[in-house]
Amino acid sequence: MATAEPARVAVSLDGPRHRTRLRSGLLRPQQVHGPVDRCRIGLLATTALLLGGDVVELDVEVGPGATLELFDVAGTVAYDGRGRPARWDVRVRVGEGGRLRWSGAPFVVGDGTDVTRTVRLDLAVEARALIRETLVLGRAGQTGGRVRSRTEVTRAGAPVLVEDLDLDPARHRRLPGMLGPWRVLDSVLALGAPLPAASGEDLVRFALPEPGSVLLRHLGTELDRSPVHRAWAAAALDADNE
Repeated sequence: MATAEPARVAVSLDGPRHRTRLRSGLLRPQQVHGPVDRCRIGLLATTALLLGGDVVELDVEVGPGATLELFDVAGTVAYDGRGRPARWDVRVRVGEGGRLRWSGAPFVVGDGTDVTRTVRLDLAVEARALIRETLVLGRAGQTGGRVRSRTEVTRAGAPVLVEDLDLDPARHRRLPGMLGPWRVLDSVLALGAPLPAASGEDLVRFALPEPGSVLLRHLGTELDRSPVHRAWAAAALDADNE
């Protein structure tokens, strides 16, 4: 079991320069070289994650006018918790004119897990965000344990998206309107940021209740076949690149 203070990533714009304040927890943020008009930070685990009893917390703040490119250095595997639940909590705030692009690596839910993943994202009126999240239920040859994935997005305090997926293999997962046989949920959340048109029987585009914001999702059996790879590569934070 591992607990620690929440990891923290704070990026602000000071004239033409981006300044960062970083704090490690069970995740360690590491700034890497990138273009001068943005800040690039990778996230990597400081210990074996994710085990029963682990509580991973991350706070991200993008200041007004700042641009942050955040990426997971490696994927995460949730292992058999041996009867103990685990949590993964993320809180994000993007200030006025701020921009966030977060390239999330796959989150693999192994057999015997009981994991709650929560992402809370608050955007200022003119903020933009692109976030990719990938859930894989089960390692090779597994069904995967229970995971509850909750996403809450607000803009200036008003709700934009509230999604609560309780994916219990013993109860909800195969019910009508849930997953059925699929084990990969690959998603891109575009909030005020342009997302190229994409179509196909295995790719669904959900319009959110604000102009220019969509949720793009693929359900499948193998991640390497996901059409979201192409959509993510083409997605841009800057409307001029649409």
